[in-house]
Amino acid sequence: MSLHIPDAVMLAADKFTQFLYSATGGRLGERQLSYSILLLHTIGRKSGKRRTHALLYFRDGDNLVVCASNNGSPQPPTWYLNLQANPRVRIQYGRIQREVIAETAGPEERERLWQMLLKVRPQYADYQKTTSRVFPIVLLKSLPAGESGLAGQGGGSGMTSPDVLTISSQAILWVE
Repeated sequence: MSLHIPDAVMLAADKFTQFLYSATGGRLGERQLSYSILLLHTIGRKSGKRRTHALLYFRDGDNLVVCASNNGSPQPPTWYLNLQANPRVRIQYGRIQREVIAETAGPEERERLWQMLLKVRPQYADYQKTTSRVFPIVLLKSLPAGESGLAGQGGGSGMTSPDVLTISSQAILWVE
C-alpha cells in the first residue's frame, strides 16, 4: 500500500504547479517526476468564475485523459462537477493551450483507460480502495471541425474573451 498524501499537501502542489506554469509560460510544470501534468480551466457551475486545477494526464491517441479521483475522497472533485455542467473547457499542457470537449468514459472504455492509468501511476489503485465511488475517467477531446474558436467568442464556454498572441503555429499564449 502506498502512502496517502494529505489533501492539504495536494492542494499546495496544485497551487505551486499553477504558479510554475504561469510564471514560465508553460516551460516548466508539465513534467513532474515521471508524470505529465496539465492545467484544466473550468467555469464554476455555481459561481460562473474560472477555476483552474493541475491534474496528472496521459495520452490515448489524440486525446488527453485525466482521472477524477479527488485523492480518494468519497466526493467527486469540484472540477469534475464543473465540467459536467459545461464540458467545453480550456487546458494547458506544457506551452500548448487549447479548448477541448470533456467526455466521461463509459464502462468498457473506462476499464481500458483505468488499466493504462495504473501503468502510469499504480497508486490510483490504492486511492480507489479508500472509497466505494468509482473514479470517473475523462477524455479531453479536440473540438469538432468548425468549432475551434476561443472560449467566450461564440464558443459558449462562459469564459471571458482573452486577448490572443500567436507565438508560433504550435503554441498560443492567452493573456487575460
